[in-house]
This record gives sequence, structure tokens and C-alpha cells, in this order.
Amino acid sequence: MKYGITLAGIPGAELKGKYAKKAQDEGFNSAWSDDNPGSDGSIHMTSMVKSAPEIRVGSGILRAFLRNPVTIASAFMTMNALSNTNTILGFGTGTKRQNLYQYGIEINKPISQLRSVIGIVRNFWDCANDGSLFTWDDEFYKIKGIRAVKAQHIQNPDGKQNKEFNIPIWVAAVNEKMQQFAGEVADGLCGHPVFGADYIRDVVRPNIDIGRKNGDLKTPFELASWATTVVHEDKNEARRLAGQTIANYLSTKSYQGILQYYGIGDRYEDIRQACLVDRDMDRASELIGTEVIDRIAITGPIEEVAEELKKRYEGVVDHVVVASAGITDFNDRIETIDSIISCKIAR
Repeated sequence: MKYGITLAGIPGAELKGKYAKKAQDEGFNSAWSDDNPGSDGSIHMTSMVKSAPEIRVGSGILRAFLRNPVTIASAFMTMNALSNTNTILGFGTGTKRQNLYQYGIEINKPISQLRSVIGIVRNFWDCANDGSLFTWDDEFYKIKGIRAVKAQHIQNPDGKQNKEFNIPIWVAAVNEKMQQFAGEVADGLCGHPVFGADYIRDVVRPNIDIGRKNGDLKTPFELASWATTVVHEDKNEARRLAGQTIANYLSTKSYQGILQYYGIGDRYEDIRQACLVDRDMDRASELIGTEVIDRIAITGPIEEVAEELKKRYEGVVDHVVVASAGITDFNDRIETIDSIISCKIAR
């Protein structure tokens, strides 16, 4: 099993680069950047790739509809040239709250449009490889003709590199249709931080298998999951913080299937009220409950967290990405991420 770490919440491209380098030196396979209003993921990734060229740097998660697909394809070609390995393009559709309310973009057919975006990116890369003219015409995008700078001129300008241009596309998938879609069209799946290992075994893996049978990709598929972790000497305090993070995610309407799986579907309205109206996150954490928190999150002192990560996810996923949760103070978050990177878990 491979280990990755998300550097979400670390502000600034320079700091993200610093901790990507530290993760690289400690044996992590991947480091991931977030992409949020005021914090552009592609800029952060460029710093991370430049600082740590031996680690796979990924977008976790790039919202697919906020940028033109050709712009995305071009950005990742450029970033990939800075790395000695290959970057990972992690795509997500985003939620209505994110797309419409934050950016004013209305998406009516998210899976169909994401299929189009992935098709454009891959075909653009193919045209960049062979120098042919790129065109595209469907209900979402109409591109009459563009000729990219040849990939070999970007990837290998001096003819000294042997790295193959091969950027995998992973899809973030919460609901079952999206998981099947990821299996059909993508090279990997970015599992959500509210996926416990049992949910991955019972729901996610079978849906990926369905998707693989429906698609025609022959490349290996990599199942990764973002593991919600809270490092704290006080186990109960760690659980409380983890519960707040879990509740915040599960207050989203489209995530109700996960609540149903964990047997607390009838608490959705109360969780939503606590998170979005009352802003009472302790109450929201209580509504999730200790049993469900322990099934989803890994909490406690760093030694316990490191041991449990391996025990819980070995044989369940191909790649576990450690996601520090529940800590909003900047210095505490940096300290937590530093302790995770330094605990030798990836060695």
C-alpha cells in the first residue's frame, strides 16, 4: 500500500512546497494540494513539484467546471515537465453549493459534462504528443481547432529525459453512480474523507468493478482514499474534532447515502440544522456519534494513528492519503501535518 498526504489547509505555495519536500524525503508516494476560493491549486502544485520532483503531486480535488478543459490540460502538461515522476490530475464535479453559490456556475449534467472534460483533456494530450490539430464538438464544448506545443518540447526540451508523458486522471466520487463512472473512465478514484474502510469494501470496490466492466480502459486502476485523522493525546477530544469534520461533510444533501450506510440516515435534518443553521458543531459531532466516528476516522496519539492507518487500510485500498482534520489553528495544523510526515509510516 502506498502512502500520500494532503497539504490542504497549509496556506501559501512556499509552505506547501516545503512540506511536499519533507514528505518526499520521508518516503511518501504522493502529496496533494487543495483548490479553493482564494487558494489556487495549480499554483500550489507548481511550487510542490518544483520543491519535490521525486514525489507524485496531485490535485485533491480540482473542480472540473471552473476552468476551461484546454487550460487544465495545458497547466498539467507544464507542471508535469517540472517533475521527475508524473503528476496526478484529480477531478471532481463539486457540489451545487460550490459551483453555483460560490462561483455562479450552474451545472445540470455533472457526470456527462465531466465525461466531456476528461475526453477533451486526454485528446488534447494525444494531439500534443503527435502534433495533430485538436478539435472538439459536443453539447458542452465546441473547439474548432487548436494546435498545442508538442509535448516532447515541454517535457524534454534538451533530449536528456526518458520520462514518458503519462498523467493519470483520478475522479473524486461520493455517490454510487459517480463511483461506477470513475471505474469506467478514470485511472483512479479519490475516496472521500467520510469513507470508512468498511464502506470502501462494501460499496466503493464493487461499484468500481462495475465501471471497469462497462469501460474499455486497460490501464491499472488505483483506488485511493483520504483517511480522516485527528492527532491528539486526548482520544475523546480527537473524536469530537473528527466528528465535527465528518458532520460538516455529511450536512451536504448529496451525501445522504453515506449516512444511510452508517445507520444514521434519520439524523440528516438535525445534522444539517446543527451545521448550517445553528453553527453548533459540538452538537453536530454528537449527532454523528462515537461508533460512526470510529468507523470513519482514525484518532488519538500519533503512534496509535500510524499503527491504525496501516491495520485498517492494508488490503482495502491501493493508496491511503492521510487527511488531517478538525484543527483550525494554523500552528496546530502545521504541527500535526509535520508529526504525520515524520512518524515513519511511509517507510
